[in-house]
Amino acid sequence: MGDRAFAVDLAKAYAILLGSPDPGTGPRLRLWIGSVELHCVAAYRFGRWAGGLRRRGPLPRVAGLLLTAAHRIWNRRMTSRHHVEISPRAVIGPGLLVMHHHGVIVGPSQIGGNCVLHQNVTIGQRVAGGDQGVPRIGDNVWIGPGATIVGAIVIGSGSTISAGAVVTRDIPERSLVAGNPGRVITKGYDNGPMLNFDLPAPRQRAGIVS
Repeated sequence: MGDRAFAVDLAKAYAILLGSPDPGTGPRLRLWIGSVELHCVAAYRFGRWAGGLRRRGPLPRVAGLLLTAAHRIWNRRMTSRHHVEISPRAVIGPGLLVMHHHGVIVGPSQIGGNCVLHQNVTIGQRVAGGDQGVPRIGDNVWIGPGATIVGAIVIGSGSTISAGAVVTRDIPERSLVAGNPGRVITKGYDNGPMLNFDLPAPRQRAGIVS
């Protein structure tokens, strides 16, 4: 599906949801058929790939236009049926995992690798006060149910955004954030057990790093 990041997304989904980054054919098929969360990530990666084709010359551009139209239909289905919309203009690193898909909205933001999004998460423009900027989120960030991250802010790598937090300001690396407005309640917080996934190995497996 174009971007090798999807291979890492798959390895992570297999590891977290099936207990192995390289499961058997049967479990893979059941996950592919039944996991709306995986469908959401696949739709996003497909949209990015189709958009990339449009910038590669006349013939790829024609294919890209057709595939972009197909992606819009797929994305509209994700939005109408499952209330999930991940903008193809968002730049998201490898290892994206969506848990409990309902109500996930991601605008044209930047999100690092090995991040986890839960249900009812909103990431995008703040709008209020004329803030048209979008968040930049680092690697290894865990975002809990109902969290909102908006505006031209930076969420440091290794941070944890608790359920229901509303974040509108910069957050240092490895911070535990909670509340509305969101505030740092613990510094140097280790969210490794929550992510439950080590990114380097599957990145190598996908051919992304040497």
